[in-house]
Amino acid sequence: MRIRYAALDLDGTLIDEADEPYEGVVAGLRALRKRGVLPLVITGRAARSFRNLRHLDDLFAEVDDEVLLSEGNVRIALGVNELSFSLSCPNEVLRTLAEDSATDLVAECSGEFYASSARAAAQFAMAYRVPRRQIEVTGKGTADIPWFTAVTIFRSRVPVPELVAGLDCEAVTIGPFGAHVVRPRGTSKAAALRRHLRRRFNEPDLSATMAIGDTATDASMLAACALGIATQHADEAASAAADRKLDGDLAAFLHDFRPEGW
Repeated sequence: MRIRYAALDLDGTLIDEADEPYEGVVAGLRALRKRGVLPLVITGRAARSFRNLRHLDDLFAEVDDEVLLSEGNVRIALGVNELSFSLSCPNEVLRTLAEDSATDLVAECSGEFYASSARAAAQFAMAYRVPRRQIEVTGKGTADIPWFTAVTIFRSRVPVPELVAGLDCEAVTIGPFGAHVVRPRGTSKAAALRRHLRRRFNEPDLSATMAIGDTATDASMLAACALGIATQHADEAASAAADRKLDGDLAAFLHDFRPEGW
């Protein structure tokens, strides 16, 4: 099967910690397109955080106009700057999480951030490199947000997995921050890619798709796609899920990739 699509993670794969493209990556994406492979970006970034990357016009000119955000549960059409939402959690989940006034959390709804406290807003801004001014502190009102695509919990008296047990959502630990992120049940980049390719390109499955990523959140798509590529500095989970781990930079791989001979 010839590869026609390349699903690429963003942070740590295409761009570095300073939100700049790795050397040669933009030209590599251009080379992929010339060979008939359409690059697709799928990232854990929220819409507000993603919109801070306006300086990357050259990179986004080389990928499909529709970018998948929030682990694939949110879709942004770059040309018109419109958001669509594939999966979300109801207010019931947020109310449960915010029941204890000591809980520090930030909810993502309609691409915006709402914090239960100034401390939560500051922690979120530092952890995700989001300008503090872009996070609204809504206090107790945070619990009234009608739905959300993600909630980051920095502090909770009751363990987060216990709080959401039995609810239509799932919690994952974000190791470096000592936090939990709660998302809709069934969230995964593999599932999001399947939905997206079926809706946008009428593709029945992932048999013509290559995936490239570097962390555990990319593991599902690395394992599910026809070809999974872990980048040179990928973590253990991504490396184990991939068909191949690069021993050189991504740009060289993109330049040399042949969609019919992989």
